[in-house]
Amino acid sequence: MSITAKVVSKAKRVLTEQIGGSFMGGLIAGQIDGNYILMYHGVSATGSTRFNRRHASVACFTNQIKFLKKYCAVISLSDFFEGKFVSGKPNFALTFDDGYLNNFANAKPILEEFKCPATFFITGLNEVGDNMLWADYVNIASVLTDKEVEVEGEQFKKQGNTYFSKFSGKSLYEVIKHQKADYSYKLKVKDAFGKYVSFENEPAIKEYWQLMSDQQIAETSHSAFIKIGSHGYYHNNLGTIAHDKALDEVSRSKKYLENLVQYEVREIAYPDGSYTPALLTSAKQMGFNVQLAADHFLFNEKPDNPDIKKRNGIYTIDTCLNQLFTAIKTSD
Repeated sequence: MSITAKVVSKAKRVLTEQIGGSFMGGLIAGQIDGNYILMYHGVSATGSTRFNRRHASVACFTNQIKFLKKYCAVISLSDFFEGKFVSGKPNFALTFDDGYLNNFANAKPILEEFKCPATFFITGLNEVGDNMLWADYVNIASVLTDKEVEVEGEQFKKQGNTYFSKFSGKSLYEVIKHQKADYSYKLKVKDAFGKYVSFENEPAIKEYWQLMSDQQIAETSHSAFIKIGSHGYYHNNLGTIAHDKALDEVSRSKKYLENLVQYEVREIAYPDGSYTPALLTSAKQMGFNVQLAADHFLFNEKPDNPDIKKRNGIYTIDTCLNQLFTAIKTSD
C-alpha cells in the first residue's frame, strides 16, 4: 500500500469514528446486514494492548454502545435464540467472557445506563480457589520475563512475547489449548513461571486479570439488564478433554453459578469455542438451551442450528467503531 493510500485509509477510519453519532453514522449502520452475537472480554480504563487485545477501553466501549443503541437493535441472548428480532434493523446480542472485575466495575454501569441487555459468562475458578485465568497468566508472564521455562520436561523459549517449545516449535498457548488442556497442566505452567515473575500485587496490572468475587457475581445477577451464564469450571478447552471430564465441568459450573444467582443458568459459552457434538447434546439435556461457540464453529455447524451459534469477537485492533465493522466483516 502506498503512503497516499495509507493516509486515505487512516482518514476514513478516523472519519468513521467521528461521524458515528451523526447522520452519516446512520448511513454506515445501513451497510450492516444481518444479526450478530458480539463477544467481548474486558473493559478497562485505557484498553492497553500490552498483554493482549481482549480489553476495550471504557471510552471505546461507550462509543460502541451508543452507536448500537442509536442505529441498531440490542436484544437479549434468549430473544436472539428465539428469533425475536426487531425488524428493519440489524440486531445485536452482547456477551462478555471470563468474568473480569472490570466487567462489573466498567461494563455493567454503561450497559445499565443505555439499557442494553447482555450476558456475562463466568468460570468456577472462585470456588476452585484460583484467582486468575490461565490465558491471562501466560500472556502477562510472557511479557514480564525472558527466562526459559520447563513444564513436564518440555522446555519453552521466548520469541517476541510468546513462548515456544524447543522440541515441537508450538507456542505454549497452543500446547495448553489443544494438547494439555487439563487444569493440572495449567497449574504446572504457573509454577514454572512463578520462579521468575510475581505480579499479582501490582495495581497497574490487576485490571487485566482480576476476576469478580462471588458477591459481585451475585450482585450483577440482580441487574435488570445482565444475565449470568457458564463459561466452564476451570476454563478448559472442553472439546480437547475426555467427555466425562467435560460434562462434569459443565455440571459443576452450573451448580456453582445457580447457588450464587438463585435462578436457573441456561446459557453457556464454551471457552475458546471448544466443544464436541456429544457435549453439545449432553449440555442441552442438562438444561443449557443457549450454547455459544467463539469466532468459529469447530464442527462446521450450520448458522441456523437452533442449539449453538457462533459469535463475533471484538478486539482492540482498530478505532472503536471499526472494531465492530471488522468483527462483522471477518465473520462472513
